[in-house]
Amino acid sequence: MSRGPQLSNSLQNSPRGGKWASKFEDKPTGKKPAVRPKKFLGQHFLNDLAIAERIASLVDDKMVHIIEIGPGTGILTRFLFDRFSTRLKCMEIDEEAIQYLHKQKWAEGMEIWKGDYLEAADSDWLLFGGQKQALIGNFPYNISTQIVFKILEAGLRIDQFAGMFQKEVALRLCAAEGNKDYGITSVLLQAYYTCNFEFTVNEHSFNPPPRVKSGVIQCRLRQDIPSCKYESLKVVVKTAFSQRRKTLGNALKPLTSARENFLIPEDWVSMRAEQLSVADYICLAKIWESTAT
Repeated sequence: MSRGPQLSNSLQNSPRGGKWASKFEDKPTGKKPAVRPKKFLGQHFLNDLAIAERIASLVDDKMVHIIEIGPGTGILTRFLFDRFSTRLKCMEIDEEAIQYLHKQKWAEGMEIWKGDYLEAADSDWLLFGGQKQALIGNFPYNISTQIVFKILEAGLRIDQFAGMFQKEVALRLCAAEGNKDYGITSVLLQAYYTCNFEFTVNEHSFNPPPRVKSGVIQCRLRQDIPSCKYESLKVVVKTAFSQRRKTLGNALKPLTSARENFLIPEDWVSMRAEQLSVADYICLAKIWESTAT
Protein backbone atom coordinates (compact mmCIF):
# COMPACT_ATOMS: atom_id res chain seq x y z
CA MET A 1 0.00 0.00 0.00
CA SER A 2 1.29 3.50 -0.67
CA ARG A 3 1.45 7.11 0.30
CA GLY A 4 2.31 8.70 -2.99
CA PRO A 5 5.00 8.94 -5.64
CA GLN A 6 7.61 11.10 -3.88
CA LEU A 7 11.31 10.34 -4.13
CA SER A 8 13.51 11.28 -1.19
CA ASN A 9 16.04 14.04 -1.90
CA SER A 10 18.86 11.51 -1.79
CA LEU A 11 17.29 9.54 -4.62
CA GLN A 12 16.03 12.24 -6.99
CA ASN A 13 19.36 12.77 -8.72
CA SER A 14 20.84 9.34 -8.19
CA PRO A 15 20.87 6.19 -10.36
CA ARG A 16 18.49 4.55 -7.84
CA GLY A 17 15.76 6.86 -9.04
CA GLY A 18 16.07 5.20 -12.44
CA LYS A 19 14.03 6.09 -15.49
CA TRP A 20 10.90 6.32 -13.34
CA ALA A 21 12.03 9.36 -11.33
CA SER A 22 10.98 11.94 -13.91
CA LYS A 23 8.06 9.90 -15.19
CA PHE A 24 6.30 9.34 -11.89
CA GLU A 25 7.59 11.98 -9.48
CA ASP A 26 5.04 14.50 -8.18
CA LYS A 27 6.24 17.93 -7.17
CA PRO A 28 5.77 18.71 -3.47
CA THR A 29 2.71 20.88 -2.85
CA GLY A 30 2.70 21.32 0.92
CA LYS A 31 -0.83 19.93 1.05
CA LYS A 32 -2.14 17.18 3.29
CA PRO A 33 -1.59 13.59 2.10
CA ALA A 34 -3.92 12.60 -0.74
CA VAL A 35 -5.06 9.60 1.30
CA ARG A 36 -4.90 9.57 5.10
CA PRO A 37 -3.23 6.45 6.53
CA LYS A 38 -5.81 4.65 8.65
CA LYS A 39 -4.61 2.79 11.72
CA PHE A 40 -7.59 0.44 11.81
CA LEU A 41 -6.65 -0.78 8.31
CA GLY A 42 -3.01 -1.23 9.26
CA GLN A 43 -1.91 1.22 6.57
CA HIS A 44 1.74 2.23 6.28
CA PHE A 45 2.05 3.81 2.84
CA LEU A 46 5.29 3.16 0.98
CA ASN A 47 6.87 6.46 -0.11
CA ASP A 48 10.08 5.32 -1.82
CA LEU A 49 9.88 5.04 -5.61
CA ALA A 50 13.09 3.07 -5.92
CA ILE A 51 11.77 0.38 -3.59
CA ALA A 52 8.39 0.34 -5.34
CA GLU A 53 10.11 -0.17 -8.70
CA ARG A 54 12.23 -2.96 -7.25
CA ILE A 55 9.16 -4.79 -5.88
CA ALA A 56 7.24 -4.40 -9.14
CA SER A 57 10.19 -5.79 -11.11
CA LEU A 58 9.83 -9.11 -9.29
CA VAL A 59 6.69 -10.00 -11.28
CA ASP A 60 7.40 -12.04 -14.41
CA ASP A 61 6.35 -10.57 -17.75
CA LYS A 62 4.63 -13.83 -18.71
CA MET A 63 1.94 -13.39 -16.05
CA VAL A 64 -1.50 -13.07 -17.65
CA HIS A 65 -3.34 -11.84 -14.57
CA ILE A 66 -1.78 -9.71 -11.81
CA ILE A 67 -3.61 -8.90 -8.58
CA GLU A 68 -2.39 -6.10 -6.33
CA ILE A 69 -3.71 -6.09 -2.77
CA GLY A 70 -4.15 -2.61 -1.28
CA PRO A 71 -2.79 -0.17 -3.87
CA GLY A 72 -3.33 2.86 -1.60
CA THR A 73 -2.27 5.91 -3.60
CA GLY A 74 -0.55 3.80 -6.22
CA ILE A 75 3.20 4.11 -5.76
CA LEU A 76 3.64 0.42 -6.60
CA THR A 77 0.58 0.34 -8.83
CA ARG A 78 2.05 2.83 -11.31
CA PHE A 79 4.95 0.57 -12.13
CA LEU A 80 2.69 -2.46 -12.42
CA PHE A 81 0.09 -0.71 -14.60
CA ASP A 82 2.81 0.73 -16.83
CA ARG A 83 4.08 -2.82 -17.48
CA PHE A 84 0.91 -4.89 -17.46
CA SER A 85 -1.87 -2.44 -18.38
CA THR A 86 -5.30 -4.11 -18.20
CA ARG A 87 -3.76 -7.38 -17.02
CA LEU A 88 -3.57 -5.70 -13.59
CA LYS A 89 -6.49 -5.85 -11.15
CA CYS A 90 -6.35 -3.90 -7.89
CA MET A 91 -8.25 -4.82 -4.74
CA GLU A 92 -8.79 -2.01 -2.23
CA ILE A 93 -10.96 -1.72 0.89
CA ASP A 94 -10.33 2.00 1.49
CA GLU A 95 -12.92 4.18 -0.26
CA GLU A 96 -10.72 7.27 0.03
CA ALA A 97 -7.89 5.48 -1.78
CA ILE A 98 -10.26 4.24 -4.49
CA GLN A 99 -11.58 7.75 -5.14
CA TYR A 100 -8.04 9.07 -5.33
CA LEU A 101 -6.97 6.42 -7.84
CA HIS A 102 -10.03 7.02 -10.02
CA LYS A 103 -8.91 10.65 -10.41
CA GLN A 104 -5.39 9.83 -11.61
CA LYS A 105 -4.76 10.17 -15.34
CA TRP A 106 -2.13 7.44 -15.29
CA ALA A 107 -4.72 5.01 -13.86
CA GLU A 108 -7.28 5.46 -16.64
CA GLY A 109 -8.75 2.09 -17.59
CA MET A 110 -7.35 0.34 -14.49
CA GLU A 111 -9.70 -2.12 -12.78
CA ILE A 112 -10.25 -1.59 -9.05
CA TRP A 113 -12.31 -4.07 -7.05
CA LYS A 114 -13.73 -2.55 -3.87
CA GLY A 115 -13.92 -4.73 -0.81
CA ASP A 116 -12.10 -6.86 1.72
CA TYR A 117 -9.73 -9.27 -0.01
CA LEU A 118 -9.96 -11.73 2.86
CA GLU A 119 -13.73 -11.92 2.40
CA ALA A 120 -13.63 -12.06 -1.40
CA ALA A 121 -14.84 -15.12 -3.29
CA ASP A 122 -12.24 -16.78 -5.49
CA SER A 123 -14.17 -15.65 -8.56
CA ASP A 124 -13.69 -12.01 -7.49
CA TRP A 125 -9.91 -12.12 -7.87
CA LEU A 126 -8.85 -15.24 -9.74
CA LEU A 127 -9.00 -16.35 -13.34
CA PHE A 128 -9.90 -19.95 -14.09
CA GLY A 129 -8.51 -22.01 -16.94
CA GLY A 130 -4.80 -22.35 -16.25
CA GLN A 131 -3.59 -18.80 -16.99
CA LYS A 132 -0.42 -17.61 -15.27
CA GLN A 133 -1.39 -15.47 -12.29
CA ALA A 134 0.57 -13.37 -9.82
CA LEU A 135 -0.34 -11.61 -6.58
CA ILE A 136 1.62 -8.68 -5.19
CA GLY A 137 1.30 -5.94 -2.60
CA ASN A 138 2.55 -3.96 0.33
CA PHE A 139 0.54 -6.10 2.70
CA PRO A 140 -0.89 -4.67 5.94
CA TYR A 141 1.01 -6.30 8.78
CA ASN A 142 -2.16 -7.25 10.65
CA ILE A 143 -3.49 -9.46 7.84
CA SER A 144 -0.34 -10.54 5.98
CA THR A 145 -0.31 -14.11 7.30
CA GLN A 146 -4.03 -14.44 6.50
CA ILE A 147 -3.26 -13.40 2.92
CA VAL A 148 -0.74 -16.24 2.66
CA PHE A 149 -3.29 -18.76 3.92
CA LYS A 150 -5.90 -17.47 1.48
CA ILE A 151 -3.46 -18.02 -1.40
CA LEU A 152 -2.78 -21.57 -0.24
CA GLU A 153 -6.46 -22.36 0.19
CA ALA A 154 -7.44 -21.03 -3.25
CA GLY A 155 -6.41 -24.23 -4.99
CA LEU A 156 -2.82 -23.27 -5.95
CA ARG A 157 -3.95 -21.00 -8.78
CA ILE A 158 -1.37 -18.32 -7.99
CA ASP A 159 1.86 -19.07 -9.85
CA GLN A 160 3.87 -16.29 -8.27
CA PHE A 161 3.46 -13.87 -5.43
CA ALA A 162 5.67 -11.20 -3.97
CA GLY A 163 5.32 -8.41 -1.53
CA MET A 164 6.10 -6.55 1.64
CA PHE A 165 5.71 -8.10 5.07
CA GLN A 166 6.87 -7.25 8.55
CA LYS A 167 10.47 -8.44 8.43
CA GLU A 168 9.93 -10.96 11.22
CA VAL A 169 7.08 -12.54 9.25
CA ALA A 170 9.03 -12.47 5.98
CA LEU A 171 11.94 -14.32 7.60
CA ARG A 172 9.55 -16.85 9.11
CA LEU A 173 7.94 -17.60 5.75
CA CYS A 174 11.33 -18.27 4.17
CA ALA A 175 13.00 -20.03 7.11
CA ALA A 176 14.53 -23.50 6.79
CA GLU A 177 14.35 -26.31 9.33
CA GLY A 178 16.57 -25.90 12.36
CA ASN A 179 16.02 -22.14 12.33
CA LYS A 180 14.26 -20.45 15.26
CA ASP A 181 11.94 -18.70 12.77
CA TYR A 182 10.86 -22.00 11.20
CA GLY A 183 7.22 -22.76 11.96
CA ILE A 184 3.73 -23.55 10.68
CA THR A 185 3.64 -20.93 7.93
CA SER A 186 7.18 -21.84 6.83
CA VAL A 187 6.25 -25.46 6.21
CA LEU A 188 2.83 -24.90 4.66
CA LEU A 189 4.06 -22.21 2.26
CA GLN A 190 7.30 -23.93 1.26
CA ALA A 191 5.51 -27.22 0.60
CA TYR A 192 3.95 -25.51 -2.43
CA TYR A 193 6.22 -22.54 -3.21
CA THR A 194 9.93 -21.84 -3.43
CA CYS A 195 10.48 -18.81 -1.22
CA ASN A 196 13.22 -16.20 -1.29
CA PHE A 197 13.83 -13.27 1.04
CA GLU A 198 14.71 -10.45 -1.36
CA PHE A 199 15.63 -7.40 0.73
CA THR A 200 14.97 -5.36 3.88
CA VAL A 201 13.08 -2.06 3.88
CA ASN A 202 13.74 0.48 6.63
CA GLU A 203 11.07 2.26 8.65
CA HIS A 204 11.63 5.68 7.06
CA SER A 205 10.37 4.39 3.71
CA PHE A 206 6.77 4.55 4.95
CA ASN A 207 4.18 7.04 6.14
CA PRO A 208 3.57 6.67 8.99
CA PRO A 209 6.82 4.86 9.79
CA PRO A 210 6.17 1.46 11.40
CA ARG A 211 8.05 0.54 14.56
CA VAL A 212 9.72 -2.41 12.85
CA LYS A 213 11.60 -3.11 9.65
CA SER A 214 9.91 -4.70 6.67
CA GLY A 215 11.03 -7.45 4.32
CA VAL A 216 10.18 -8.26 0.71
CA ILE A 217 9.82 -11.87 -0.37
CA GLN A 218 9.18 -13.64 -3.67
CA CYS A 219 7.52 -17.04 -4.01
CA ARG A 220 7.01 -19.27 -7.06
CA LEU A 221 4.74 -22.26 -7.36
CA ARG A 222 6.68 -25.53 -7.25
CA GLN A 223 6.68 -27.99 -10.09
CA ASP A 224 6.65 -30.89 -7.63
CA ILE A 225 3.37 -30.28 -5.84
CA PRO A 226 2.82 -32.64 -2.86
CA SER A 227 0.40 -35.49 -3.56
CA CYS A 228 -1.12 -35.25 -0.08
CA LYS A 229 -4.09 -32.99 0.58
CA TYR A 230 -3.43 -29.52 1.94
CA GLU A 231 -5.81 -30.13 4.85
CA SER A 232 -3.88 -33.25 5.88
CA LEU A 233 -0.60 -31.39 5.81
CA LYS A 234 -2.07 -28.53 7.82
CA VAL A 235 -3.39 -30.87 10.52
CA VAL A 236 -0.03 -32.58 10.97
CA VAL A 237 2.01 -29.38 10.91
CA LYS A 238 -0.23 -27.40 13.26
CA THR A 239 -0.34 -30.27 15.75
CA ALA A 240 3.44 -30.72 15.67
CA PHE A 241 4.15 -27.02 16.27
CA SER A 242 1.40 -26.52 18.85
CA GLN A 243 3.89 -27.68 21.48
CA ARG A 244 7.18 -27.03 19.76
CA ARG A 245 9.27 -27.47 22.91
CA LYS A 246 8.11 -31.06 23.24
CA THR A 247 9.32 -33.99 21.21
CA LEU A 248 7.20 -35.03 18.24
CA GLY A 249 6.25 -38.19 20.07
CA ASN A 250 4.49 -36.05 22.68
CA ALA A 251 3.34 -33.19 20.44
CA LEU A 252 1.62 -35.53 17.99
CA LYS A 253 -0.19 -37.57 20.66
CA PRO A 254 -3.58 -36.08 19.70
CA LEU A 255 -3.14 -37.66 16.25
CA THR A 256 -1.55 -40.94 17.32
CA SER A 257 -4.33 -41.35 19.90
CA ALA A 258 -7.02 -40.63 17.32
CA ARG A 259 -5.63 -43.27 14.94
CA GLU A 260 -3.76 -46.17 16.45
CA ASN A 261 -2.20 -47.07 13.10
CA PHE A 262 -0.77 -43.55 12.63
CA LEU A 263 2.85 -44.24 13.55
CA ILE A 264 5.64 -41.69 13.59
CA PRO A 265 8.93 -42.96 12.06
CA GLU A 266 11.10 -44.09 14.96
CA ASP A 267 13.95 -41.71 14.17
CA TRP A 268 11.60 -38.73 14.47
CA VAL A 269 9.90 -39.54 17.77
CA SER A 270 12.55 -37.84 19.90
CA MET A 271 12.98 -34.87 17.56
CA ARG A 272 11.28 -31.50 17.88
CA ALA A 273 9.00 -29.87 15.33
CA GLU A 274 11.59 -27.42 13.98
CA GLN A 275 14.01 -30.26 13.17
CA LEU A 276 11.83 -31.88 10.49
CA SER A 277 12.13 -30.64 6.92
CA VAL A 278 9.21 -29.69 4.68
CA ALA A 279 9.65 -33.04 2.88
CA ASP A 280 9.44 -34.84 6.24
CA TYR A 281 6.12 -33.16 7.02
CA ILE A 282 4.77 -34.11 3.61
CA CYS A 283 5.74 -37.69 4.42
CA LEU A 284 3.88 -37.49 7.76
CA ALA A 285 0.81 -36.07 6.01
CA LYS A 286 0.81 -39.00 3.60
CA ILE A 287 1.02 -41.45 6.52
CA TRP A 288 -1.87 -39.62 8.20
CA GLU A 289 -3.98 -39.91 5.04
CA SER A 290 -3.16 -43.58 4.62
CA THR A 291 -4.55 -44.34 8.07
CA ALA A 292 -7.94 -42.76 7.43
CA THR A 293 -10.85 -45.19 7.70
